[in-house]
Amino acid sequence: MYKKICNRCTRSSFSSTEIGDWICPSCGMNLTDAPFYTSSLRPDKIIPLRKKIEAYNIHVSKRYL
Repeated sequence: MYKKICNRCTRSSFSSTEIGDWICPSCGMNLTDAPFYTSSLRPDKIIPLRKKIEAYNIHVSKRYL
């Protein structure tokens, strides 16, 4: 799966191929020449804020032991 981000509306567009015409489904801009991303180049793993704060608190508390 390939992903391009539109420069006009900043929305993501997905495709199963990197070749051919690529038109933004939101605003209709031609994205054919825009760079594309794959999951290996740009991971979209989202970590919940609560887990980030817990990990930070554990790290900080270990520094002062």
